[in-house]
Amino acid sequence: MDVVSGSGSLARPTRLPPPTSAGYLPRPRIQALFAANPQARLILLCAPAGFGKSTALGELVMAQQPGSTCAWLALGDGDDDPARFLMRLINALRTVLPGFGEDALAYLCNTMSTPVTVVMESVLVELTRLTHPLLVVLDDFQVTDKELLAALGRLILLASPGFTLAIGARTQPALNLATLRAKGLLLDIGPEELRLDPTEARDYLHYRGLRLDEAGLQTLYAQTEGWMIGVQLVSLWLSHQPQGSSLQSIPAGDQTAVGDYLLCSVFEQLSTELQDVLLALSVASQLSGELANALTGREDGQALLESLEVRQLFLVPLDRERQWYRFHHLFADFLRNRLRQQSFERFKQLHFKASLWFTNHRMQNLAIEHASLADDPEMLAALVDGYGLELINRGQLNRLYRWRLQVPDSIVERYPVLMLADVWDKAAKQALPEANRLLDELLSRWSGEVDVPLREGYLAALAVKSMLALQKDDLDVCVSLARKIEAQLGQHAAFLEVAMLVIGALALVMLAQPDQARRLLALAQQRNHFLEGRYLDMQLSNVEVMLALEQGQLRQAQHLSEQLRARMVPGFGETSPALALPVISACLIAYHQGRFGGLEERLHWALKHVDVINPIDLYAQGLLCLARLQRTQGHIKEAMASLAAMQNLASRNQSWRFYAQAVAEEIALIVQEPGDDSFKRAEQRLKSIEWSRLAASYAQRTFNPVTLFLGLSRIRLYQKRGQYSEALHEITQLRGQLQKGWHGLQHLRLDVLAALSYQRLGYQERAQSLLVQALMRAEREGLRSVFIEEGQAVRVMLLQLEAAERHPALQGFLRDLLGFWPGSQVPAAQEAPSDGLTARELDVMRLAAQGMSNEEIGQQLSLALGTVKWHLHNIYAKLKVRNRTQAIRRARELEML
Repeated sequence: MDVVSGSGSLARPTRLPPPTSAGYLPRPRIQALFAANPQARLILLCAPAGFGKSTALGELVMAQQPGSTCAWLALGDGDDDPARFLMRLINALRTVLPGFGEDALAYLCNTMSTPVTVVMESVLVELTRLTHPLLVVLDDFQVTDKELLAALGRLILLASPGFTLAIGARTQPALNLATLRAKGLLLDIGPEELRLDPTEARDYLHYRGLRLDEAGLQTLYAQTEGWMIGVQLVSLWLSHQPQGSSLQSIPAGDQTAVGDYLLCSVFEQLSTELQDVLLALSVASQLSGELANALTGREDGQALLESLEVRQLFLVPLDRERQWYRFHHLFADFLRNRLRQQSFERFKQLHFKASLWFTNHRMQNLAIEHASLADDPEMLAALVDGYGLELINRGQLNRLYRWRLQVPDSIVERYPVLMLADVWDKAAKQALPEANRLLDELLSRWSGEVDVPLREGYLAALAVKSMLALQKDDLDVCVSLARKIEAQLGQHAAFLEVAMLVIGALALVMLAQPDQARRLLALAQQRNHFLEGRYLDMQLSNVEVMLALEQGQLRQAQHLSEQLRARMVPGFGETSPALALPVISACLIAYHQGRFGGLEERLHWALKHVDVINPIDLYAQGLLCLARLQRTQGHIKEAMASLAAMQNLASRNQSWRFYAQAVAEEIALIVQEPGDDSFKRAEQRLKSIEWSRLAASYAQRTFNPVTLFLGLSRIRLYQKRGQYSEALHEITQLRGQLQKGWHGLQHLRLDVLAALSYQRLGYQERAQSLLVQALMRAEREGLRSVFIEEGQAVRVMLLQLEAAERHPALQGFLRDLLGFWPGSQVPAAQEAPSDGLTARELDVMRLAAQGMSNEEIGQQLSLALGTVKWHLHNIYAKLKVRNRTQAIRRARELEML
């Protein structure tokens, strides 16, 4: 089916095995090969045209056992385009598996670039759930796109055991055939296996009513070498020759020479009228009765096609109703070459007619392909320009560029939608300044044509500009464009409106304007109901996660993140690149809550899958989280490398707030390093940055992020130098910049740093009061990272607070926080008690760690209360602690529990 269809469109019947054509010849040897290799996951029939690959694939389908499902997809020109190929493949599967691929199609519909891996992973997830055998046939396979081939390779290896992919191709596809062959999963059938043997050639001629003597058969076989279409051509040639004609007139040589001679001979034996009809029909890659009328000027198109099939003039039916046909590739190529040689003008005129016909029947892909062959760049540009808006509204702007390349620049300048393809190509190649320049020229040209509502071409350009602005961290531009849409909501394509609103909402989150961000998210949610795609829905939900996270509402962020993941994983699988952004968000939440297990691997994976359509903010935050995680694990070199990558990313996109944040993190890391020179190195790094220049980029904002990161760096340097009063003054200055109800994590960080300064100045009560307040707020959200990041000095304060036991409500959180502290466990070999705990003492400790009282422990172990106390007394002495809380923590450090 054509990728885009609408009312009145005609389906391309290429998703079912073709019916048996006239002159069908069974192939017992090929059938035996299929039967002997039931374990094959890939069946590859690779041979030049005319070897009967499609026929053999049809036999494979007919040989399937009852209960098996078969999906057939005949590929054609343009199917190397990833979006087109994926949509046609999913639709082919849906014909035999109703409802299949809903998630994959939904993700494919509304994205700015074709997510090949994502869509194929989603298909793979659904295929692994199948409980019955499935055969997928890809006939006339001509795919060269590397991403598509890699995705198909994964599909072959990882789909359910009952899955088989069968491919018919004229050239060997760049799949990992060596691996499949080594695993015994490949059945490779080439020209030698597909050739007719002498007996099969003789049987075919007998079926055609032709009988040759043994010498004639030997001559025929020597000339055709079992080439199936060659044998068929000889039979046609003989049927028009006087009886007893010699085969010696057919030239010997390779199959190309034999084929050219026979095709020419057969063609020239036809009437002039029929020759003219065949030449006219040859320009179309697929034919219906109506299209045949349009190309030939006749009114009996359907009857004409059926008569050509009966005469075995290489016309292949594509559906069981015989509404659609195509010529065999060899015959089609012969006819088109003949037509070009006779009259190139007529060749172009026929393609022009075909393009008009397909345009009128809403089959835009084929209309565009014929326009390109008609050598009419104006018509091609007009078609692509008109079709381009439909593609953009469905979020597939990237597909335009291949067609745009066929139009001269002088013509493209008159078709702004084609210029958008140039913009997108530049953006995809990370040439953002050049993309912005082209886009501004385009918007300037369109500005005089804008009305209310905005014209769709102008709106499409604004949507691309909004996306590029997000990459450049031009948040104000993103917001202003979103507000322009907000004023005319519901008057344009839903995809473009939702995309711009979501981008604007994320920009407002980064600008610390939560109420306005929520308003745009609510509007985006309303319009999102009109979309089938899942991509924007996922982005919208992820902005809600980031909104909660920026406010310090970790538990709310975690809840939203888990909801998002629960919706997406069933359709895409755990490791789908579709989840790259939600995975980064989830990692940020887990890191702040101190759940470090497996985080580094997940972050590395997610950061590999971030591309041009993803916001730089999440990419930068992911790199920062990775650096902090590496730092807590003592991997200082790796942390520095991650921070350097973040600084490079920020410099490339002129996103100076991320650059300042990475430098501040680098200084914090240096300050905590042991050695007398760490302060000097940190101070030198601080002085190496032109902070005023970086801050100037955000001078007009209510909150300047560069000032915050500079202030945090100064506080840490003051504390390293022992200037705690100066540190407190800097903290007071920074508190005045932070917004109430926002910057939750930064408010908490300043309280922890202030508590540390007060403690070092000797104000113990004030220090403890601030620390307790910070712990109470952190406990509500399960937040641990802020304490851990400030290092050993804060850990000592927490240990002192735990030992004091003055805040029983916080003891559980304190104990957990200290247990989460990286590297806090003391090696048992170094500090294990001199007298190990007895088995009974270990039993008492385990129950005490579960929160049981002395009485409950006695009941559980059938011990008197005094005996329990005696055991506890011995435990405290052996562990060198003073109370139960310290004993439990100590036992955990020694891995006794």
